[in-house]
Amino acid sequence: MNGTIGYRARRIGIMAATLAMLAAGTAGAATYFVDAGHPRAADTNDGSAAAPWKTVQRGADAARAGDTVVVRAGVYDENVTVRNGGAEEAPVTLRADPARAARTKGFVVEADFVVLEGFEIADTENGIFAGEAHRNNARKGCRFVNNLIRDIAGTGITTGERAIVRDNLMRNVHRGFFVNSGTLVENNEVDTLVAPLVEKDGERRLKKTQYAFFAGEDIVFRGNYFHGSPMEQMHKWGVDFFVTWDAWIMGPSRRILIENNRCFNATHASEPEANNLKQSSHITYRNNLFVNTVFVGVLPKEWTHVTVENNTFINCGAYPVWFQTARQCEGSSVRNNLIAYWKHDQRVHGGPPAESGILNRAVAQNPAATIVSENNMLWGCRNREYSPTDFVAEPQFADPDNGDFRLKPGSPGIDAGVAIEAVKTDLRGVARPQGAAYDIGAYEFDPTRDGK
Repeated sequence: MNGTIGYRARRIGIMAATLAMLAAGTAGAATYFVDAGHPRAADTNDGSAAAPWKTVQRGADAARAGDTVVVRAGVYDENVTVRNGGAEEAPVTLRADPARAARTKGFVVEADFVVLEGFEIADTENGIFAGEAHRNNARKGCRFVNNLIRDIAGTGITTGERAIVRDNLMRNVHRGFFVNSGTLVENNEVDTLVAPLVEKDGERRLKKTQYAFFAGEDIVFRGNYFHGSPMEQMHKWGVDFFVTWDAWIMGPSRRILIENNRCFNATHASEPEANNLKQSSHITYRNNLFVNTVFVGVLPKEWTHVTVENNTFINCGAYPVWFQTARQCEGSSVRNNLIAYWKHDQRVHGGPPAESGILNRAVAQNPAATIVSENNMLWGCRNREYSPTDFVAEPQFADPDNGDFRLKPGSPGIDAGVAIEAVKTDLRGVARPQGAAYDIGAYEFDPTRDGK
C-alpha cells in the first residue's frame, strides 16, 4: 500500500514538474524571423525582424518548444530538417507569411509536435516527411496546414502518428498522403497524380500509386477533394483513392473513417488489402462521392466490419460495392447508397462493363455469409436483391454532365433511405433528414438550395 502511495506521489511530482517546465517554456516563447530578401539577412544575426536569418534551416535549429519562426516570402533552396520539437500545447512552429509565398525543397521532421504552415514546396522528391510507424521513425503530434505542395516525384505528406493534416493543396505529385495512426486528414485537395515509368515483367509500366495510403488505427479522412488524374491512363496504371496493404509489411489497421470526400478518376475507389491473420477491421465509408473508377469501387479484402453508408458511386467499374469472402461479411452493412452509371463508356473508362451494384461473392459458397443491405438505389446495373428494400430507379441528378450529382426535386432517392444514427449530415454538412426520411446517396435534398 505504501509503495502504491509512493509511486503515485512520484507520478504527481513528475507531472507537476513537466507542467511547470511547459508553462515556463510557453511564457518565454520567442518569435524569430527568416527573410532571405532582407538586405541585412544573415544566419549570424539574432533572428529579429530587424536582423533576420537568411535560411529556414537556421530558424529550425534555433527554435524550441513554444517558439515560432516566421518565414518571409522568397525562394529558399533548402531541404529543411527539423530536429527540435515541442509539446502538445507548445509546439515548434515554422510559418510562412504571407502564406504560400516562401518556397522550399521540402521538410524532414525528426521531432514531435512540429507545426509547418503556409509553405510552398516544389520540385523535389518528397514534400513533408514525418516518418512511418512500421519503420519506427514516425514522429508524433505534428500539424501540417495550408501548404502548397507541387511537382513532387514521391509523396506529398508522410504524416507520422497523431497528426493533423488540413487545408493543403497538392498538385502533380506521385502520391498524396502516407497516413499513420491517430491522424486526421481534412479538407485537403490533391489535383493530379503523376507516375514514372518502371520496368516490370519485361515491360515499361506506370508505377502504381494512391491519393491516400494509410496504415494503423483511428485514422480519419474527411472533406478531401481528389481529382485531375487522366482517366485514359487508369486501365494501364493502378490508382486508389484510399488503400493499405496490411498483407505486406504493415500491421493490422482498425477504425478507419472515410467520410465527406469527393473523389474523381482512379482504378479502384478503395481496395485496402489485408489477410485473415492480420485482423484488420472496422472501416467506414460515409457520405463520399466516388466518380469514375475502372474495375471496382469499395473492396476491402479480408477486413471485417465494413460499413458503406450514404455514398454516391458513379461509373465505378463492374462492382461498386464488392464482398469476396465470408470474413468480409462479418459485421458489415451497405445502406442508403446511390449506385449509378451515367454515360458510362468503356472506351473512356476502361475495364469491364457495369454488372452488379452490389456483389457478395461469398454467398454463392456460403449462404450464411450475408451482409446487412438496406435501401440502396441502383441505376444502369443489376440488382442482385440482397435486400427487399434495394431498388432500381433513375436518380434524376441535378447536372451530372458537369459533375453535380445532387438530387433534383422529384428524385426517387428523396426520403427513400433508412435512418442511420451515425449519419447526421450529408457531404456538404446539410442536416439529415430534411424531409420525412433520409435521402439516398451522399447528398440530402435541401429545398432551400436544391429546389430550383
